[in-house]
Formats: sequence, structure tokens, C-alpha cells
Amino acid sequence: MKIKYVLTGAIAIALAYSFACSDKLLDIPRKGVIPQSDFYQTDEDAESALAVIYKYVWTTTYSSDLGIYPFIKNILSDDVYSGGLKRNDQSLYEALNEFTYEAENTYLRGYFQRFYNLIYRCNLVLGSFTGDNLDTAVKKSAVAQAKVWRAWAYTELITMWGTPPLVDHCLTTDEYQQPNGDPQELWNLVISDLTDAINSGALAKKTSVNDKVAHVTVSYAQALLGKAYIFMTYSLNGGALGGAEAAAAVTKAPSSEYWAKAAEVLEQVINSNMYTLYDGPFVDILKLATNWSPENMFEFNRIYDASNTGNNLSANFESFMIGWDNAAITGYGEIVPCNRASNFLTPRREAYEAMVAWQGADNERTKGSIRTYSQLVGEMGVGVKNGIYSIYACDGVFDMKYFRDENHDCLTSHATEKNYPLMRYAEVLLLASEANLMAGNQAKADQYMNIVRRRAGLPDMSNITLPDIQQEKRCELYMEGTRAYDLIRWGLAAEYMKNQGADIPYFSAYTSGADYDSDGNLLSLDSTSEGTVTVNGVTYTLGVQNQVINESGGYGFKVGKHELLPFPQGEMLLSGTIVGGPLVQNPGW
Repeated sequence: MKIKYVLTGAIAIALAYSFACSDKLLDIPRKGVIPQSDFYQTDEDAESALAVIYKYVWTTTYSSDLGIYPFIKNILSDDVYSGGLKRNDQSLYEALNEFTYEAENTYLRGYFQRFYNLIYRCNLVLGSFTGDNLDTAVKKSAVAQAKVWRAWAYTELITMWGTPPLVDHCLTTDEYQQPNGDPQELWNLVISDLTDAINSGALAKKTSVNDKVAHVTVSYAQALLGKAYIFMTYSLNGGALGGAEAAAAVTKAPSSEYWAKAAEVLEQVINSNMYTLYDGPFVDILKLATNWSPENMFEFNRIYDASNTGNNLSANFESFMIGWDNAAITGYGEIVPCNRASNFLTPRREAYEAMVAWQGADNERTKGSIRTYSQLVGEMGVGVKNGIYSIYACDGVFDMKYFRDENHDCLTSHATEKNYPLMRYAEVLLLASEANLMAGNQAKADQYMNIVRRRAGLPDMSNITLPDIQQEKRCELYMEGTRAYDLIRWGLAAEYMKNQGADIPYFSAYTSGADYDSDGNLLSLDSTSEGTVTVNGVTYTLGVQNQVINESGGYGFKVGKHELLPFPQGEMLLSGTIVGGPLVQNPGW
């Protein structure tokens, strides 16, 4: 018993001593970590901080949540179905595509949060390299680029959420609950950031049309500024407020003063003569052939690393997700589609028919964007595998813009060297055409749109109208993330998407086999998607069959609600009126 008490006492003394010394024990400098107060001092620090900004631009766009930027920006439009291997493969994306989503949609929450993660990194650079610490060319360049990316992030946030909180500095703990931003103040920040960066003399400039510049350039900042002015015509006339204000904004936008400002700054990009349209096949517009193309205003450059395919997998989402159903489709000739594709972002028949009506079925821009099943079979030697296969969310037309050939630009395990452009010069020309038209400069509006049309093999047009630009833009920028907000600011979203989510197509095709010559070259592929076929005693109807979904209703774009995305439920629980905070939810949510 005495031993027991002695041991207990010893333990008690040891514990008391440890607690008494806890402050000293915990006050140990962390090894390998630089305090923030000691960082942001040198050129090397500025370059490191800038690299982190670019990392967050990347993760906000392509590498997170199945490629969140192309997915969400396109799924909210009438270009595509969300797709997948089957119904509910990605139910949250289906909800976005069919306008049945709610404020707690985790993909929307992740998208919203990533923009603020990026803004925080920009604010760290902008708040640290000031005054006497902004004393070198490297630091000034980092600051200018941070302003461009902060402006880019807020342009995205404003156009999708309307009145996101304005955070132009690193917040202290008592500032974490932020109110809705005022639209004018939000756009003022975007304009001042871009204008400061452009006028700083610290952004890179191309010296020839074929220069390869990995960082943002003056011209890219000017292109973003022109785009912001165009968006402001709708946003500042009530579009950013949603509800009834958004509907009224469509009629007010044509008289906006910002059209002329947009035209002026976009012409600076054009008159720089540093960019031109890619002169190769349109089907290559987003493929390896256009890496460092003089058409790309900004592109993420990727390096294939066979020893790190996991990293490349996260980057090359389109070979994995935006592809043809690999369980059903294969190549019989020289073309071999990337393996393991999962059939996401499948084209809508309406998008294909709009292209055919505007430029013809055999036009290279049509075929470089979308092809029919008969074209896959007859022109590419690609079809469903031997037997009969049914493909979910397929209208009998197939995406070519993100198509990857396993033998050419989809390397092992989906790793790739394909760069990813955030903006092409074609978009600049079409934005300039619209801005000049609305500002009353008909000749320039015709001129800029016709540059794009000539590359597509189409004749020049004169006295173009806004509907002409709308059709041209749909064909040229199909599935490049521009369509959803364009439909909203043009007041066409409800007309084009009111029934989106009523039904879903299933496409069935049958292949009986293929013939080859003695050298193994494909002679013919016997595959069809027309009529009926009997296999093992069962008769199947080929082609497209629609299946009703969301039978209880609630689908489709709703005026007064879907002009803006809802602030994520998690944000409302932290900073919103739900908990007495200042952030007010958007109308209709």
C-alpha cells in the first residue's frame, strides 16, 4: 500500500510540474516555417507568393471537383446535358443542369469558396508589397498580376452571385461576417484593379504574335476589362440584384454608357496585332496542336510527367470526364478515343441544330464541335462496340471540341501535355463586335465578326444584328463557359432553358462488325443507329428515346430566381441572416 501511495504522489508531482512548465514547453519555434511577418520581403518571396496565386487560379478552374470551371459554367447552359454513365452518376451536377439545385449544393459551395481562397492569396500579395517594400520590378509585376487575378475572380463572382461580399484586404477576426457587396463598388474594384495593372508597366507584353508568355499579359488584362464593361451594362442596371430587377435590366442594358468603353479597350487588344486566329483545322482548337497558339489570350501550360500521372489526371479532366462512353464506344480505324471516358457534358441536339441552321452540317466548325453518330462511323471509323449499346444522356450527337485521341493527345492514365486556355482571341473579336454594335459603330461590328466567320469558312455579313452575334458566338464558343451568362444578360435564358430537366435522352446503336484489308486497315464499319434490330431474340429500337424525369415538375430556368446562384447554405449559416449576420440570400432562394 505504501508503494501505491508513493507512486501516485510521484505521478501527481510530475503532472503538476508539467502543467506549471506548459507555457515554456509550448513556446517552441516551429522548424522549417517562416513567420508571415518575415515573409513577403524579397523578390524570391514575391515569386513564391505569385506561384501560389496561379495555383489557386488553376484549382478554381480545372483541377478540382472534376474540373469545376468547365463543368459548372457549361452545365448551367443549354449547350449540354450533365451526362454520366447513368442517371444519378453525379446527381449534384444533374440538379444544376436541370435547375433543381438548392443552396446546399456542395459543388456551388466549393466553387464560391475557391474564388475567395484565390482572393485571399491576392490580398496577401497586395497588402504586403506596398510603400517602400514595392521597390523592385519583380515585386511590381507580382502586384500587377495579383490585381488581374483578383479582378478575374470578382468578375466571376459578380456575374454568378450578383452581390458577393467585397473583400479587398486580409480580414481580421472581427471582420469575418461580411455583408453583400454593393454592385457599383464591386465593379469599381474590378475596373480599378485591371486599370492599375494595365497602366503599371509591370505586366508582360508580347513582342511578336508567336511569343509564348505563361503569365498574364497587358492584352489579357485589357480583354478582361472590356469583358467586364460589357457585363456591367446588364449587371449595374439591376442584373446584379436578381429578381424583378434582373428582368428589367435586359431592357435597360442597350443604353448603357459602358458599351463604348468596352469597344475602346477591346480595340486596344485588336490593334496590338499580337494575336490572331489559329489557321489550322477547327477540330484542333482545344487540342495539343494549339498549345501556345497566337489565338490563346491566356493558357495554363502542362508538362507530361509519366512518373506523376496522378497530378496529370487531376488536370486532364476532359479526357476522363468529358468524353464518349468508353463502355460503349470504341475505335475501329486509326482513331482510338481516350480510355475510361465517362460521358459527361454530352451535347444537346438543340446546340447541334443551331449550328447546322447557322453554318451547315458539313461546315468544319460544326464538325469540329459536334458530330452525328453517322459521321463518327463514316468519317472516323468509330462506333459502339460489337453488339447493341445504349448511352445515357445522348441525343445521337457527340462532342468533338474536347475529344481526345488516345494515339495522339491522350497519353497514359489520362496524363497530357495539352494546355488549357481561359480565353481565346475569337472571344475578344466577338465581344468587340457586340460592344461596337451596341455603341453605334456598325462597320466595326461587321468587321470583327467577319474575321471570325472567315476562319469558319463562312461568307461576310453586313449590317449584322445582335441575334447574328448571338448565333455566331454560340457556334464559335460552344462549351467554353460563356453561354450561360450570355443567355441571362440577353434575356434569353427562360426561353431557351424553361423545359431543361423535363426528360433525358438515351441513344442506342448497333454494330455487327468491321472489315479490314490484309494490312489491317479499316475498309468498312457496319454500324447503325436507325430502325430496329433483333439480337438474341430481342428486338431493340435504335436511335434516341426520351425518358421523362422530374415528373413532379420543379425543373427548368425560372425568371426572378435563376439569374443568380444562391449563396451557399454554409455561408448563410456562418455570415447570413439565418444566424443574424449581414449577408442576405439572393431573391427566390
